[in-house]
Amino acid sequence: MVVSTARLLIFAVLALVVCTGLAEAQKPTSIEASLNRDTIGLDEQAILQVIVSGNEADLPAPQLPTLPKFQVYNQGRSSNIRVVNNEMHVSITYRYLLMPTAPGTYPINNISVVHRNKRYAADNLELTVLDQGQAPSQQLPDPSASTSSSAQDYFLVATVDKTNPYVNEQVTLTLKFHIAVQYYTTPELTQPPTTGFWTEMLGNRAPYYQKINGRNYQVLEVKYALFPTQTGELTIGRALIRTTVASKHRSQRRSIFDNLMNRGDEITVRSKPIVINVRPIPSEGRPANFTGTIGRFDIAAHADKREVEVNQPVTVTIEITGVGNVKSVAEPTIGDLPDFRVYRSSSSESVNKLDDRIGGTKMFEEVFIPRRPGELTIPSLEFTYFNPRTERFETKETRPITIRATGAEGYAGGNGTPYSPPGVSIGSEASDIRYIKQDMGDLRRSGNIILTSPLYVIVNGVPVLVMVGLIVARVRRERLSRDVGYARSRAALKVARKRLATAGGMATVDRTADFYAELHRAVTSYLADKLNMSPHGLTGERIASLLTERGADGDLVNETTEFLEQCDFARFAPATIGKDDIDQALDRAEKLIVRMEGIRLG
Repeated sequence: MVVSTARLLIFAVLALVVCTGLAEAQKPTSIEASLNRDTIGLDEQAILQVIVSGNEADLPAPQLPTLPKFQVYNQGRSSNIRVVNNEMHVSITYRYLLMPTAPGTYPINNISVVHRNKRYAADNLELTVLDQGQAPSQQLPDPSASTSSSAQDYFLVATVDKTNPYVNEQVTLTLKFHIAVQYYTTPELTQPPTTGFWTEMLGNRAPYYQKINGRNYQVLEVKYALFPTQTGELTIGRALIRTTVASKHRSQRRSIFDNLMNRGDEITVRSKPIVINVRPIPSEGRPANFTGTIGRFDIAAHADKREVEVNQPVTVTIEITGVGNVKSVAEPTIGDLPDFRVYRSSSSESVNKLDDRIGGTKMFEEVFIPRRPGELTIPSLEFTYFNPRTERFETKETRPITIRATGAEGYAGGNGTPYSPPGVSIGSEASDIRYIKQDMGDLRRSGNIILTSPLYVIVNGVPVLVMVGLIVARVRRERLSRDVGYARSRAALKVARKRLATAGGMATVDRTADFYAELHRAVTSYLADKLNMSPHGLTGERIASLLTERGADGDLVNETTEFLEQCDFARFAPATIGKDDIDQALDRAEKLIVRMEGIRLG
């Protein structure tokens, strides 16, 4: 009896030890979430940090909720593994950059991780976004202000040379990135949204240094030429720069190995939006031949030959040179000329950028065909433009061009009199003259009519079809060059298919986040191109509203918003996505874009 009791006691002790070891080995996973700031401004950003801890190396990534009022950027992850008393402790830190799109107080709940069929949730957070920032403004500090130890290490400034231009007048946008600390990666610029403008990049200036408040900054500068295409209030959106800078806490690291492994801090800096009030061109004193050109120009014309036979072409080249949006310069008006038949031939332009101004030359080729022999004159051509500096309409003229037209042999004038060159006589001995027959002869049709011959139709019809096609192509090309919204709308489906093809190349489980990010970009960019809008800030609610306004059915609206939410979820919780989910998502994105193509969005 004593032996049995001893055995039971030993067995109980061993069981307790084993259970204790198992319990310690299966220490539950934990998740913590925190914000570096609980209150930010609309032009600032917050860092969301999520720490997943456990005793296994393959801990899953956290799942983030949908945050429609924020632009969320993954800032990477870092791991910390420790082994104490033969026990492994793993801690993985995920960092996300939150950039608000609207002021308000927003809860950030349901941050969780699923591990071994069990869900672990972090504490709920709350982030308040104010209309104006609490931190120092990103705009250029006042140089007259006193030096402060808390001066900004970096900021992005956007300025324009004029805020009240005329429509189609150049506005020069300058972006200056000031940075006073070491940076490890080349700053990546995201161009600001410029809806309502025709945009041309002027170029980058070589980096230079500028002292502000006693502190030296390296300045990276880029300029754009913007031409407003409509009147009223237009907004130049925020530009964005991302780079990696030296960590502020580098000196606090504990060992030389920590300093060697320092990768720096990833930062994102944005400029403030700029409001432009575009004025219409005055109607008072506007000439009848004004075609909408703004700037300062000169006009000249020259012919490729000054002597030609009647009914032979003379090509006249019209050159308009100056400063302004050369691509939008319209062709001078040529009235009806009794001595010439006039045909439009072609146009071309060469653009140059001098002293941050867009200019160049636009050339038009016109074909003039003399109707009769003699000294014929192509009158001067007028070209009227609006000069924004003087705020007046100005007209330039070409010099008249004199053409000497000679009559070809056998030429007949308009009065029905045969044309006879000197030395040529017409008499009864002329063998090439057929006299009137007195006997009518056989009046029945002989042979087939050539007009009904298939060969005749093909030979004469193909050039006509080719000409029509060229005219249509030219009209479409000119509209694409001057109408940015039309060009974006026409190319929307093609661009979306390219993005879907790119996403298809990422359709693997190990690239789940990149795959769903590209799908999300394909759908939102397609809608932005169709509507001539910026894709930045297009939330699910905004997209649903835009589709509803344009007559989309409820099923399409709901399916689109659900798909975008699925993409957001998958980007931040890739561990829960399988290969079948990826294939279905790609097929679903293609069908959504095809269905939206059937709606008149533009």
